[in-house]
Amino acid sequence: MFSDSTRGKKILVILNDGSVGYYIVVKTTSKNTHKSSNEGCQTQDRYPNFFLPQNSCCLKKETWIGLDEFFELTTAELLAKHFSGEVKTMGVLTESIVKILLECAINCDDILVKQIEVLTAQLLRLS
Repeated sequence: MFSDSTRGKKILVILNDGSVGYYIVVKTTSKNTHKSSNEGCQTQDRYPNFFLPQNSCCLKKETWIGLDEFFELTTAELLAKHFSGEVKTMGVLTESIVKILLECAINCDDILVKQIEVLTAQLLRLS
């Protein structure tokens, strides 16, 4: 269950490789309420996000990656959800998109300092 009290299929984006013992995860939406339709980083929107136009990546619809809530899942939690069928892989974002997304996430107001450190290290590994 998520903060909007909804249950159902949600597309999540994992932002790091889990080498620190947990994954930083963000939700997505295909609803553009209070969101810009300019491709890429939108930290000035009411709800900070990263916009991916339709067919710009492995996702079929216009997708806003929410950067106003960052969740942490341990490796054990993610594996359990994967093996139970609760979570499945839909695709992989290109490295170029991931780099820009990480830079965007690092500059959001709603991210913890420890999460910034993890994502900065992840970004450096990609560079």
